[in-house]
Amino acid sequence: MTANTPRLLRHPFHEHALIFQELSESFRFECQICGFSSKGVPAYHCIDCEFFLHKWCAELPPEIQHPSHPQHPLVFSTSSWNLRCYGCRKALRGKWYQCFDCRIDLHVGCAAATLPPPEEEEHKDEQKHEEEMIEHFAHDHPLASFHADAPNYIECKACGEGISGRVYGCRACIFVLHESCALAPREIMNHPFHPQHPLTLLVNSKPSFRCEICGSRRLFAYNCNECGFILGVNCAVSIMHPPPRNDQSCSTDDRRDHIHHFSDPHQLTYFHAKLEFPATCRFCREGISGDFYCCPDCLFLLHPSCSKLTQEIVHPLHPDHPLIFQEDRLKCSLCSSYLYDFVFKCEECPFGLHVRCALQSLSSRKEELTLDSEFFHEHPMSLRCLKGCKSVCIVCEGPVKGLGYTCEICDCAVIHKTCAELPRESERQPIHPQHLLLLLSKPLDKSSPCFACQESSGGFTFCCDYCKIQFHAHCAMRRQTLKHQRHEHSLSYFDKIGCELYSAQCNVCYDDCRIDFYRCVPCNYNLHFSCMSLPPSVKHEFHFHPLVLRDRVVDEYYDYKEQYCDVCETLRNPEHGVYYCEECNYDAHIDCVIPKVSPTSQNSTTFSFSEALSS
Repeated sequence: MTANTPRLLRHPFHEHALIFQELSESFRFECQICGFSSKGVPAYHCIDCEFFLHKWCAELPPEIQHPSHPQHPLVFSTSSWNLRCYGCRKALRGKWYQCFDCRIDLHVGCAAATLPPPEEEEHKDEQKHEEEMIEHFAHDHPLASFHADAPNYIECKACGEGISGRVYGCRACIFVLHESCALAPREIMNHPFHPQHPLTLLVNSKPSFRCEICGSRRLFAYNCNECGFILGVNCAVSIMHPPPRNDQSCSTDDRRDHIHHFSDPHQLTYFHAKLEFPATCRFCREGISGDFYCCPDCLFLLHPSCSKLTQEIVHPLHPDHPLIFQEDRLKCSLCSSYLYDFVFKCEECPFGLHVRCALQSLSSRKEELTLDSEFFHEHPMSLRCLKGCKSVCIVCEGPVKGLGYTCEICDCAVIHKTCAELPRESERQPIHPQHLLLLLSKPLDKSSPCFACQESSGGFTFCCDYCKIQFHAHCAMRRQTLKHQRHEHSLSYFDKIGCELYSAQCNVCYDDCRIDFYRCVPCNYNLHFSCMSLPPSVKHEFHFHPLVLRDRVVDEYYDYKEQYCDVCETLRNPEHGVYYCEECNYDAHIDCVIPKVSPTSQNSTTFSFSEALSS
């Protein structure tokens, strides 16, 4: 919060006063002006209503002069003759700026992201830096360098991805490029996938270039004039040869620079890709990030983990016969989808698995294919590998992805496999360590709220028969993710709490805790995220981007028990807080980012992190 940011704000779009608050990466909200869902950004909100505004949206004037339409001012509006935004060409949503005379509409975010900086004395030096101009072959006008901070629907003309951060653009034409795309070389020599000829960056007025790797069509692409080989900008600049290994790394890792794999007739070569690489593994159809194998001739891409699978496997869901790898049209026995793909198929039984489903279910057993328990659901349920489901788990109310049980009769009945394995009588839980909790399919008393979040009870609950209190299943299962020196116990994160509980006061500022706070339920100890001494984001000497405070990060590319801090390179607990860069998948112990300091005075806001946080 800067000195010029008001703590309270009266806004014409809401009847109550709005409070400014720095929000954590764990809290997601939808802005009522631009319509974007965001997390980890400052916002104004109403404590009585679920009404949120981005700080930058709340501070927008009702009327602006935009470079794309200098003839007339644009004013806030919610009605239009048009169906699409003049800037991003997408359907209008949220609120927008409009010229009534010319019938032009701009999304609030598209307008805010491309507005010139304010012409104030204090911004002159910053503006001079931001307005660095370049000439670009793809556009007739010079492109200015500026920050596009407001959420928007504008896409980079080169790669087609959304824009944010520093960009180069022509505000008058709303022609915008990512900084990396604007500065991409006009010619690439010796590209790993096409070393025999140079690749030249071309642009077309329509997205007619089809990338050979990801299949997407783009305005910009790298093209070989001799072969007609085409790569999208993202694919072209994301691929590189892996760094050379020293003698020590050669002896400790099992990387092979070249392999032969039964899934492709050619030799596969080891490459490295940046995180934004848009291609997928041909074997399991999952995204590729980091190291991978590829045949540059046929562009067959393979995860290193997938390369270790053999052509014949014995799968725990079908232990009686081996499953043979083949390309076939098959109804998968786990996800039930019917398509032509790489599969593992039994030659004797009508049983087969897509490669992705086979990999995700290696820890399952044949007996777990069916869940027949009236406690969870009235009908038998089948084990499925779910790519993504709009329904939520009927036990923990979380979204279901991966292994779960579904009912063929009731479309809405879905249960995580892990939730179906919960014991009816749990061990002592941190949320209520005094007594054992019983898992019930419905609350003991629907009139009593959950003791943790104070929201109304319904569905599966954990109850203490001795204390006559009950918890939502998802509240009882909350992880204690923060150890803070202000309290003897670890704290659990809550995104919100029932409005009727006014006794949940922050133990630092003593204001009511309504949203985005940490809580020790047994002690009723509460701590706003914004009241914590830990900064929500920091710059660190070992990393280029800002690191954001997260209460939990699990790197899916490594085993759960092998999560490492990228600063000290030692094991870390994935259930403990870290500083994290999502763009680079870079995580670090809090103690490795924040220097260990001791209080210098009674009024100091710093404290020793070695005692405050467990690493």
